Amino acid sequence: MSKLNSTQAANNNLTENNTAGVLCGLAAFVIWGLVPIFFKEISHVPPLEFLAHRMVWSFVLLIFMLFFRRSLPTLIKDVRAIMSNRRLLMMLFASATLISCNWLIYIWAVANNHVVEASLGYFINPLVNVAFGILFLGERLTKTKLMAVGLAAIGVLYMVVNSGIFPWIALVLGVLFALYGLIRKKAHVGSVIGLWIELLLLMPVVIGYMLYVNVTTGGGFMGIDKHDDYTWMMLMLSGVVTTAPLVLFASAAIRIPLSTIGLLQYIAPSMSLLLAIFLWHEPFTSTHLVAFSCIWGALIIYSVDSFILNRKRPVSPL
Repeated sequence: MSKLNSTQAANNNLTENNTAGVLCGLAAFVIWGLVPIFFKEISHVPPLEFLAHRMVWSFVLLIFMLFFRRSLPTLIKDVRAIMSNRRLLMMLFASATLISCNWLIYIWAVANNHVVEASLGYFINPLVNVAFGILFLGERLTKTKLMAVGLAAIGVLYMVVNSGIFPWIALVLGVLFALYGLIRKKAHVGSVIGLWIELLLLMPVVIGYMLYVNVTTGGGFMGIDKHDDYTWMMLMLSGVVTTAPLVLFASAAIRIPLSTIGLLQYIAPSMSLLLAIFLWHEPFTSTHLVAFSCIWGALIIYSVDSFILNRKRPVSPL
């Protein structure tokens, strides 16, 4: 009887854990999907300056989060371990450079009404991950997934040929984020402390840029004299907008299967795309429709194949 009760309790805990994981994942991707609205509110701030603020306020907020999650001796020990590993530091510096470039391009894209193309970048990102898995990790993929990558490539090629416009924003965002994920996969560091170290490594550059802006524009350090109170509040909140979904995502990742996260990740670019079309009235032509249809078809093939593969894997006993 006690064994039955313990099994039921374990199953209940697992169900609650999965539910919490799905809710955290949903919250993370919904926030990411709504981020363009936030960015539009301060699109008058130069992209580089906005990026600098985003990095500074995220860095500050992450300090408080790390203190909350770990004791001070443990935190100091973890930071020292990372800082003493030269190879790991180089990897984190590279990933920091990649993610900051990704953020900068996305900020610029939103401010200049390229949200449709930016959302395309995050739709193709999972398929770029597949391609990188083959190229850099020696992963062997099913014919179905290779077909999905090929179909997505056809969609991008169709857009280039039919519109004469190379979707560089989408491709650069997708590739940068895939490279970032590839490096972070090899650098075995927690998501929160990893991002904090990345920001720490770039902080001298960020502070140097802010001093340069102060000298050349006379707006005060961090633009304190040239921005109104509302802009200042939004710039400070950019730290929350950056870190909150990251923490929610990290919480989801340890509770639910990767295949579930893989399906949830399409929420963010879908929301951004709908905002671009219906709120900001960005052009969405028949060429866009065909290209996106190819990519959506590729994502359906990829997701179904991943789901079937995960279902076939044996479940480890409790």
